Parts: sequence; C-alpha cells; structure tokens
Amino acid sequence: MPSKVVDDLWHEFILFTQHYDAFCKQAFGKFLHHTPAVVLGTQQTANQGLRRTWVYACRDETINPLHPTRMPLLFALDAKLNIENGFRYALDCHAQRDKPSDASASALHCATDFAGGGDGGSDGFGDLGFSVDGSSDGGSGCGGVAINYRKLLI
Repeated sequence: MPSKVVDDLWHEFILFTQHYDAFCKQAFGKFLHHTPAVVLGTQQTANQGLRRTWVYACRDETINPLHPTRMPLLFALDAKLNIENGFRYALDCHAQRDKPSDASASALHCATDFAGGGDGGSDGFGDLGFSVDGSSDGGSGCGGVAINYRKLLI
C-alpha cells in the first residue's frame, strides 16, 4: 500500500469482516489479505508488491509505468491531502535528493525508482502483461481479475 491514508482506511474496512470479505470476492474473486503501507526500499523481494501496485495503478490511469508523465492517484494521494508523515512520490526526484540542505527530500520517493535502480531489478513488471509502450498484451497479471484502483478509493 503506497499511501498511508488509504492504508488507514483499509484498516478500518477490514474491521467489518463480512463486508470486507464480500467486497474482496466481488473485486478480486477471492479474499485479499492486507499488506501494511510500505515504501520502495533496498530489498528487491519486499519491493515486488509495491512495483505491481505501481504498474496496476499506472495501467488503470493509462500511464506508462516505465516513463510516467504524471503520478497515479494512489501514489499522489498523501501529498494531495497533505497527510502528515504520508508517503511522497515525485516523477523524478534525484536532483532534489542530491541537495544536502533539503531535509524533506529524504522522505521523497522517485517514480523512476520503480523501473529499476537501487534494489537491483524491476521485478513485478515482467509478469503483468504490460509492455513498455503502455499497451496491454491481454493478460491482467492478476489471475484474470481487472482492478480499477480509483473505484476502490471512492
């Protein structure tokens, strides 16, 4: 979960177990276990779920995940709502990170990092039926379940 505010909402939702179970079956075809909010880090294995979320969120909003021109809502929500200690993402923030006087840059996460970089790979991209040009190869990468993240947020 790349958003702290959505993570908090999800925590509230899972407390209503019967409604949550019914929602999962309708939206995903099965019960979906919750994974707490995380940011892209140095551990490649831990990043795979977040990378898949990035690809699906981009795909839902017709954004090329390898070369995004804007942030998908799920990754922009904490900043848009000015959530204290929320996750902040930018399209390319390496220049900001290189400024030693900018303390906020250390909490900034780069969208360009999802396409590879610090953790040694781009696991989570190749198995999703998404080509570099932003088109789909027909697979949903999710067992045939198409997910519309914006509808989940409403």
